[in-house]
Amino acid sequence: MASFNSENNILNQVEREGLFNNLPHLEALAQTHPIIFMDEPQEGMDTENSKQWIAKLTPLFRFRYSATHAVKKNVLYQLTPAESYRLGLVKRLEVLTVSESNDEATMKIEISSVQSSATQVKVKLKFWKLNKTKGRFEFKDSGLLKKNDNLADKSGNESYRDFTISRIYKSMSDRKWHVTFSNGTEIVEGSSSANKEQVWALQLEWLIRRHFENKKRLRTKGIKNLSLVFIDRVANYMSVERPVIKQLFEQKYREVYSEFNGGKQPSDTEVQAVQGFYFAKTTQGEYTDKEDACKRNKEIFDEILHNKQKLLSFDSPIEFIFSHSALGVGWDNPNIFGIATLNESYSENKKRQEIGRGLRICVNQTGERVYDNDETSDDERINQLTIVPNETYETFARSYQKETEETYGANGKAPNPKHTHRGKNKNRVTFKIKKDETFMSVFRRFWNTVAKKTTYRIHMDEDNLIRKSITALNDIRINDYSIDVQSIKVNDISNLNDFEDGGSDFRKGLARFTPHDLVEELSEKTGLCYTSVLRIIAGISNKDQYIKNPPVFMEQAVFKMKQIQLDELVRCVEYCPTGEEYAFDFNDFSKDGCENWISTPNHGVWDKTLYDSNIERDFAEDADKSTNADVLCFLKFPQWYKIPTPAGNYEPDFGVVLRKRELRNPNEDKEYYFVVEIKGTNDIEDKKALTPHEIARIKCAIEHFRSLGIEAYYKAPIREYETFKAQATQTINNNGNI
Repeated sequence: MASFNSENNILNQVEREGLFNNLPHLEALAQTHPIIFMDEPQEGMDTENSKQWIAKLTPLFRFRYSATHAVKKNVLYQLTPAESYRLGLVKRLEVLTVSESNDEATMKIEISSVQSSATQVKVKLKFWKLNKTKGRFEFKDSGLLKKNDNLADKSGNESYRDFTISRIYKSMSDRKWHVTFSNGTEIVEGSSSANKEQVWALQLEWLIRRHFENKKRLRTKGIKNLSLVFIDRVANYMSVERPVIKQLFEQKYREVYSEFNGGKQPSDTEVQAVQGFYFAKTTQGEYTDKEDACKRNKEIFDEILHNKQKLLSFDSPIEFIFSHSALGVGWDNPNIFGIATLNESYSENKKRQEIGRGLRICVNQTGERVYDNDETSDDERINQLTIVPNETYETFARSYQKETEETYGANGKAPNPKHTHRGKNKNRVTFKIKKDETFMSVFRRFWNTVAKKTTYRIHMDEDNLIRKSITALNDIRINDYSIDVQSIKVNDISNLNDFEDGGSDFRKGLARFTPHDLVEELSEKTGLCYTSVLRIIAGISNKDQYIKNPPVFMEQAVFKMKQIQLDELVRCVEYCPTGEEYAFDFNDFSKDGCENWISTPNHGVWDKTLYDSNIERDFAEDADKSTNADVLCFLKFPQWYKIPTPAGNYEPDFGVVLRKRELRNPNEDKEYYFVVEIKGTNDIEDKKALTPHEIARIKCAIEHFRSLGIEAYYKAPIREYETFKAQATQTINNNGNI
């Protein structure tokens, strides 16, 4: 087994020094077909030379680990931010906004875009503009503006009366667009004319305040907390003339320190000692924020990599780290509990990158990870990261979610973070459990019925799986490779959509394909052993279809074989009760950053119900507003209620208790318990609305509830409440109870 790590890349050393050529046992090592683990392969291990050297080891297979693969191969597992967040593998987020409000008269101006031609340059500015329809000012883009345009005339905002454009140009030094005004003000692309120092001061104040709050509660647990400040320019922290960010920090540190230390003031030495930074020094002795310079400066680079443990100990006085280029080289630390972003440009640094520097679960003085329990309340949570952005919460959240969606897709978006504005919760939602004892006694009886846990066994019939696979693969038909010829007559060269079809023809061709090992690839992609795959291939009679187009044939074969495997797993699964139960432990709870809830004051176990889709929301709303007396109570199952299946853990959606009056005993009501799975269809075989794994998990859940022998009925899939009600009524009638 060989291991290659990007931080100490053995492979690069081997390649650079030619060590492979001098290793006498290289051939013997290659004959063992080692397993190779590659950490961060994009850092020098995806080059052609590196791949050639690795190939000389003739590895059995390679594991590639990275969050940012440059080359993706056979992805086995991807942990998205949303899943990490849900599983508690990263810190929870608090966004503490320090945004300007009622600042229409601040004369804030930003460059949105520039239109340049040979004769004239025009610019779109973002400023406070009067919306005549709504009768209020909005910070929005202007139309195209040119030299001598007055902003007050263009915006309807008299605050800009002294702002007349005198010049629009692109600087040769910084390669950015500049706009100068008649009053001497100049704005630069990526920055604002507004005075940022007041906002920075408040950002730093609240970062420091949160830092001292964390310090007070974490030190007793052996955890040192650190805070990270992203700055816009190194000069604003390191310059001799006016290091504005450093000055603001030290001023606010002294003010907040006094509040948390009985009115005492820190010494100048203490204030300096708590500050750390990561900037590279040039050969001229100046500091720079350029990433390349940081990488070339081995002394600084090694220090930040090798002294992480010292930063985590109480022996190091550093508590606040100022950074800019650290984003590029991947600096992070598990004990970052606060991040302030003092960057002027919103686009230079990605929000996901900034947040990622502090998401790791914290460690104590012995280096052990300290996790929160599932029951930990938000107020007692240890692993919580506070973000203090230089923008409103809405802008921050929109930017963050957009970047996450671009990388991981819509289903990979991270949950909404906690929103705190100047220390006050803005989007905390409290879910209160119903206090009525009669109501709760009904719910307890329901819960005691469905709380039983099970485990499963699978008795796989391999011969049956092979027979079904042979039948399915024999049905594969591959179209002949052909060469199509089509005549297009263009009528207008300036508009290629304006054409006439001159006819078409096709000829059967002879395709060339790269040779494939059918047995190996089918085995690798389906998980079946070579022997089983050989039996399947030996049994198929349409090998001529494979020759037509091997890649297409294999993809279809893999899909069919995986579906058969899944069907066999479900068919052969057997559930048995374990004797264990999910404990009855339901109380009021709160959630931060929570928007997906609906009020359910009538029949809900809590006064509000969470939902994961609009269909679930509609179901909860209809169940709660049911005008008849049939619904006694209902709830959305908590995430920790899981049913194990061969296709992954299954989480049912709703539990519902219905009441029906028996004809034989008109004075008595009978309770009926239902577990409901909400999907976009009422048909379990609807393969357009349900994935194969969703179908498999639902079928396994049927066996789970059946094995318990309990008086609970499982309804799945259900699209709307009326369908559930009709099916529930039919179930009750079929059991002869009314």
